[in-house]
Amino acid sequence: MKIDRLIEELRRIREAHGNIEVTCTVSTMPDQDPNMTCGIPNVYETTVENLIVAEQHPRHGKAVRLWA
Repeated sequence: MKIDRLIEELRRIREAHGNIEVTCTVSTMPDQDPNMTCGIPNVYETTVENLIVAEQHPRHGKAVRLWA
């Protein structure tokens, strides 16, 4: 999702539901090897804590990453 669409979606949600918490679903599997297992639950949900620009994201090149 591009930044413009993310902002548009967040504004729409804020208008409908107020200034609510933003969470994200997180996978414990590394980006480089989606078949790798880590011996812990594969997916969990947490709040978004930081936005960081990843200059060389393994799948998307330059991208904003939500950090939990």
